[in-house]
Amino acid sequence: MSNTPQKLYYCNDSVLLEKEGPRYRIPAFSEAPLWLEAHQIIHTLGMYEGVAIDVVEVTGPTELPHPYTWLALRPALEALYPRSFNLLARAHQVLSWDKNHRYCGRCGAETKVNGKSFERQCASCQLLFYPRISPSIIVLIRKDDKILLARKADFPRNVYGLIAGFVEAGETLEETVHREVYEEVGLRVKNLQYFDSQPWPFPDSLMIAFTADYAGGEIELRDGELEAAAWYKADNLPGLPGSSISIARKLIDNFAADKSNGYRP
Repeated sequence: MSNTPQKLYYCNDSVLLEKEGPRYRIPAFSEAPLWLEAHQIIHTLGMYEGVAIDVVEVTGPTELPHPYTWLALRPALEALYPRSFNLLARAHQVLSWDKNHRYCGRCGAETKVNGKSFERQCASCQLLFYPRISPSIIVLIRKDDKILLARKADFPRNVYGLIAGFVEAGETLEETVHREVYEEVGLRVKNLQYFDSQPWPFPDSLMIAFTADYAGGEIELRDGELEAAAWYKADNLPGLPGSSISIARKLIDNFAADKSNGYRP
């Protein structure tokens, strides 16, 4: 186990990566390369695969020698090996917290980082600020041999996804599922089952995924957020979320795999 932290470099929401064959990897730097500008922000993220990791944000764009490149976070998450996902998500959210809480939201005074923890404190009123995590639900709804897929206007052309939404104050996760489904498509669901969870740093979500069965109602686009929704069989799915690493895609792929194996709800 190494005691010398390795540095993960960010610049303007892009991450420094090294080309490795058809994919990219996080380069192993224990000291800043000479061709990088001085850092602006540095935080210790903790241990990753037995190595201490610091995240560093440099002051501005800089020319990189081959095979290094700056890559925006979303394509970076796609281009890296899956095991790196949580590390980059954590780094991005910590840097966003640091930049977005330089001043107190209650009295306006400057805040300071307390030691090495993810904690900023107002120098005047002592209010504490931690990295924000916004819990969100996402749900795959089954009806016989079909699932519900929906489309927002701002989705890429012909791409459909699942019902999702943020948890509101005072709600349980299950209540959020029922509310979001009814508000968006006018349906009732039953048999909620937890599927998985995933940090999603756009900007600071923790996605909690469920499956559910249709319990009643007709599809009705109620809140203006969706432009289309319909039931689809596993062998006739429309365009799906392009991100193979997203939990939405994992839910849909799991459904399709179950169908191919003779699954019956």
